[in-house]
Amino acid sequence: MLQNIRDKTTGWIAYVIVIGISIPFVLWGIDQYFTGGNVIVAEINETKISSERLNNEYQSRLRQMQDMISKDQNEADLQKKIIKRSVLDELIDSILVREFVNKNKFQISERTLISDIRDNKIFHTEKKFNPSRYQKLLESQGIKTSDYERIRNSELKTLQFYNNIVESSFIATEQLKDLEKLKYQTRDFKLLSLSYKDFIDNKKISSEKEKKDFYVKYKNIFSMPEKFNVEYLVFNKKILKKQINISSENIENYYNENKFKYITAEKRRVKQIFLSNIKGNKESNSELINTILTKLKSNDIFESLATEYSNDQLSNKKEGDIGWVSRFDLSKNISDIIFNLENINDISEVLSTDQGFYIFKLDNIQEAKVKKFKEVKNIVKRDYEDSQITNRYETIYEDVSNILFENPSSLDKAEEFLSVKKITTGLSTLSKIKKNHKILNNEIVLSAIGSDGVYKENLNSQPLEVNENLVMLRIKDKSPVVYKKYQSVEKEIEALINTENSIVSMKDTIKDIEKKLSSGSDISEIEKLTNKKVTSYLDVGRSDKNIPPSILLKLFSLTKNNNVTSIESGTGNYELIVLESVKNGDSDLSNKSLKSMFYNEQVNAVLYSVIQSLREQANIKIYSKNL
Repeated sequence: MLQNIRDKTTGWIAYVIVIGISIPFVLWGIDQYFTGGNVIVAEINETKISSERLNNEYQSRLRQMQDMISKDQNEADLQKKIIKRSVLDELIDSILVREFVNKNKFQISERTLISDIRDNKIFHTEKKFNPSRYQKLLESQGIKTSDYERIRNSELKTLQFYNNIVESSFIATEQLKDLEKLKYQTRDFKLLSLSYKDFIDNKKISSEKEKKDFYVKYKNIFSMPEKFNVEYLVFNKKILKKQINISSENIENYYNENKFKYITAEKRRVKQIFLSNIKGNKESNSELINTILTKLKSNDIFESLATEYSNDQLSNKKEGDIGWVSRFDLSKNISDIIFNLENINDISEVLSTDQGFYIFKLDNIQEAKVKKFKEVKNIVKRDYEDSQITNRYETIYEDVSNILFENPSSLDKAEEFLSVKKITTGLSTLSKIKKNHKILNNEIVLSAIGSDGVYKENLNSQPLEVNENLVMLRIKDKSPVVYKKYQSVEKEIEALINTENSIVSMKDTIKDIEKKLSSGSDISEIEKLTNKKVTSYLDVGRSDKNIPPSILLKLFSLTKNNNVTSIESGTGNYELIVLESVKNGDSDLSNKSLKSMFYNEQVNAVLYSVIQSLREQANIKIYSKNL
């Protein structure tokens, strides 16, 4: 195969590998990268995803999104859980796609594979594929060329699956017009807000029987706060940090085994000509930018034209130079056009955006490369420490889970195993426990306390992850449920019955209003009936931020023939929505931009549908306790 790569020079490009040699390690479709590790978080048919595999991918994603994580600890914990679960879903989807392409015998020709490897710039020197560099880079990471080629072949099959979906999507011109009308459609409507308080009849007095029946039916409302004696263990991850041997040799070995994590992304030095739609007329800019492009194709000097025409005040003084950029420094549409330029001095086609028009010139390229150990030593040390803590933590989690399961009515064995002391809250209400034992004031912990096993059967909880801690708990004892006496809540019951009756009356009134409006009654009649004023809204779009999303959703589900509906906007509060008129929409976007937007939406919808279908046909098991 290597000899063929040396000899053949075909230029088929299916995919641009941004991070080059790291590809084999970030592949989600190769069994060998899923099965390492004892703790399994998911099974997809016969393929297993280990906790180690998930955590590696999760930690990588977390580093990329670190700036987006909230500084509030509780909110940050929730964000991290969402990220981890989304990473797991992506891993599952990638396995399903890989199994699909294998089952349906997707094929990648040797010629295509050779071209793909030759086009990977990380294997280039002086802009040409270098077989020696290819071998040495793979050897430096302990990868055989045959393994890399097998893995890359598998990835190209997966890419073929996605390409087939993209190529199958099509939007006709008439369909594009209809989609534009619908997406940018606006509506006029009237809104009538009603509250149960408007329907309360304070003169009505409930009978003794009604009140006593209500007391029996809703007796739990009148219970006294229950008291619990919770005992729990807290194991902090910092304990593990003290047990790790962080020697220079260990750190360097970790770097050599994980060089793929420490790659400097490809950078490009770029010059631009930018015509701003804010500083100039869009139509005039469109004509001018095409005139400039024609001049460039006639060998006019880019730098001179940038100085003369570009509206960017910083770069036009430097002949259009905007400096070095990486793919992730820029918006996708700009980075795509820049990073698709193949050779230095290549000039792009015109890029049209809402802000204005661009033409780019590629001035220089810094290829992606693996950073030297000295450059990233501190980062490697942190990553090594994190990986060791994660591995030990997973082992401890599994062991203590088994101990808690085997000794379901006592924390003693877990206490002995972890070498931490039990804490007891004493018999107290839940509100006081939350106040005095801050670590228990957590959604996960409170959910565990209320679960059937812990609350009803007095069993141990599973280990619960709270910030950097493992928490295990059980309810040692609890007070019996005590109810307030009927006589002490009689007035409260009267008020509750009135509220219940007013809500029923309001719902009946709304149904009556909807019938009247559907039969042709004027909204002014309804204002008199309810003694309320309607609010009118004009030219409301689908993404209007001044209208609550729940009301927008209802509004855009109405039709001219079925133009009335209502929605509960809060406990005992309703909004009556009356559609007045519908206006077809249009946008300032060009046909090309519209087509691109709708096309992407269509492709995503089809892809989502296909993945969902594969999920429905697969046997997927997720072990939540191991996440």
